[in-house]
Amino acid sequence: MKQALRYFFKFLLILLAPPIIYLVLALIGSIIPVNSNPDSKNTEIDIYLYKQDMHTDILLPVNSEIIKWDRIFKPEHTLSNPQNSRFIGFGWGDLNFYRNTPQWEDLKLDAAFKALFLRSQSALHTRFYEKIPSSENLVKISVSEDQYKKLTEYILETVNAENKNEIKPVSDLHYYQDDAFYLAETSFYLFKTCNTWTNSALKASGLKACLWTPFPQGIFFQYRD
Repeated sequence: MKQALRYFFKFLLILLAPPIIYLVLALIGSIIPVNSNPDSKNTEIDIYLYKQDMHTDILLPVNSEIIKWDRIFKPEHTLSNPQNSRFIGFGWGDLNFYRNTPQWEDLKLDAAFKALFLRSQSALHTRFYEKIPSSENLVKISVSEDQYKKLTEYILETVNAENKNEIKPVSDLHYYQDDAFYLAETSFYLFKTCNTWTNSALKASGLKACLWTPFPQGIFFQYRD
């Protein structure tokens, strides 16, 4: 009986060790800051971090002197073809997960398992906004032109937009009337989640970020008041 219990506890330890280690790494990576003192001179452009459930989007002005986003990610790619949008949101994730999980209550174990443990096709999700959403899960960041240029480069590289004549949307995939999806270059997996992509975007732009995080809480921790 004692030997059986020992085997059971060993099995339990083996089963629980990986998720515990993952969570510990996420906690450590979340509290270690990167670019903790970004250049705050000439911060002329306002961008936003927007958390929805366990996902984080970056909201940017549609038009600026640096880039006209609607010339690349066109309004006609959406269902409603909005013409007066002031902001566009960007998020990244697993394409199959996007297809099968429009809401978190639609989450299925097999879709989550494939997204986390099997490298697969990813997608960039865009959505047009007439105004910034009213939400407590929103952080405003003022950035310089140089920081914004680096951020745009990061997003464009995600879909290889700089080397394509035209970016085409994923057909028959929409969450809203004003959104669209585009095939992305890199794969989603356990150590590169949607929030890792957002955090990496901030790091690449010279903005405050954490060392590594798979969760939105790590990003927002760096922007706590």
